[in-house]
Amino acid sequence: MRLHAGIAAAALWLATSGVAGAATIVTANNPAPGDSFTNAGPTNQGQAIGTSGWYYNNVRNGGTVGINTTLPRNGNGSAWFQNLDGADKADIEFLPNAANIAGNFVSVGSLGAFSALSTFGYEWYRDGTSTNPAVQHPALRVLLDLDGNLLTNDRAGLVFERAYNSLPTLTDQWVADTIGASTNLWSFGALGFATGGYGVTLAQWQAQLATAFPNAVIVGFSAGVGSGWNGVFTGAVDSITWTIGGQTSSFNFEVTGVPVPEPAALALFGLALAGLAAARRRA
Repeated sequence: MRLHAGIAAAALWLATSGVAGAATIVTANNPAPGDSFTNAGPTNQGQAIGTSGWYYNNVRNGGTVGINTTLPRNGNGSAWFQNLDGADKADIEFLPNAANIAGNFVSVGSLGAFSALSTFGYEWYRDGTSTNPAVQHPALRVLLDLDGNLLTNDRAGLVFERAYNSLPTLTDQWVADTIGASTNLWSFGALGFATGGYGVTLAQWQAQLATAFPNAVIVGFSAGVGSGWNGVFTGAVDSITWTIGGQTSSFNFEVTGVPVPEPAALALFGLALAGLAAARRRA
């Protein structure tokens, strides 16, 4: 009985400690120090990240994105960005069944109905060396097809930024944000630029689209740094997650070829395993 109780306690500890239910690991294309994808030209270009469904995308005018070890988070890596002036652009995107269109990638698959989206979120970092406006940080976007027909040209997106949610933009630290029903999102694409302004919540968008576009589906998620960001920006994202129809997907960006620092939680897990071993011997 003591052994079974010990196993149950360890399972509960794992479920609540962040070690269990681990995110899907997305590894850089190259071993340490990892990737640094850039494109000097003005036309969007992208690159697949293995067969993960993630892509470096919409990169232009010298923008840079890559999973590398520059700003590690939850392991040895993160998705790192650098923009050198206001013309740069770079994203990392999850695009189901993506098609390569002249070097950039476009989703031709659906993750589910927009109405079924309950939350999405990420961790982000703004480096203190950045000289662009202090309110800017890597944005997170949900990408939509409004009529549910993936062959028609009615793509749109909704964007989270702290500036439109009365939240401070912090520097030189990792910040976790979860976007829920009451979070303000602004729009682009077939929905128009910032339709209704910058104070429309996710719940309000879902209510509007339920009437105007009842078949709207999610065709991807995107994190990135934008054009128009005057000045130099350096930062990163990690731990991107979303919940659609009650099913949660989480992703952690890492690099192979270097040891992963052992978090304190893993050290505690080692103690838990030692306790189980002792319980087994007593049993």
